[in-house]
Amino acid sequence: MKKYQLMTIIICYIAVLLVIAVFLNNGDGVFSQFFENSNLYIHSWRNTYAPTFHQSYDNFLLVFPLILLLGLKLGGVRGSFGWKRLLTFIVLSLLLTQLAVNVLKLTTGVLRPDESNYFSFPSGHTATAFMAATLLYKEYGFKGYWVGLVAYAAAIVTGFTRILNNRHWLFDVIIGAALGILLIDLAYRLVQLIFKERGWIRKE
Repeated sequence: MKKYQLMTIIICYIAVLLVIAVFLNNGDGVFSQFFENSNLYIHSWRNTYAPTFHQSYDNFLLVFPLILLLGLKLGGVRGSFGWKRLLTFIVLSLLLTQLAVNVLKLTTGVLRPDESNYFSFPSGHTATAFMAATLLYKEYGFKGYWVGLVAYAAAIVTGFTRILNNRHWLFDVIIGAALGILLIDLAYRLVQLIFKERGWIRKE
């Protein structure tokens, strides 16, 4: 029964990824008219108000929630997961996110705004940032609203900076964020099945 549940969950998430790839992009890697117009509008805004913007903090900010999570855990702050389950959760989340992002980049072939390559869609930085933010929230969200505020603020700034750095279109970032959150949910469900139980988040 567990194996069938696992396969069903994986198939559902693969289907979601295929829908994203097919309906947001056509075979030439060009966004549909609505998405393209939105992307061009934001790109024009960036070129008008911040044409020379270039910062590298987004390369580090994306993992800030994960560093904070591990720091709190190592500092003895009690969270929702034991170490074994937490590490399994982190590894699965990283693997699923990187796999999904890279498969979509290779299959959609969207040109970056700076025309450096055809790996624009979706934003891997943003997907990783929202993945890390959601991990932190699932581990320490019960501690207070500040956890979600800190975690998702870092993720949002990362995504916004990718646009300002002229590395991504608007919808690269939006779909990257959605993937980061979606795949955390998949990893969460897989961990539940791996440890063969339900309701293992501690009630505080």
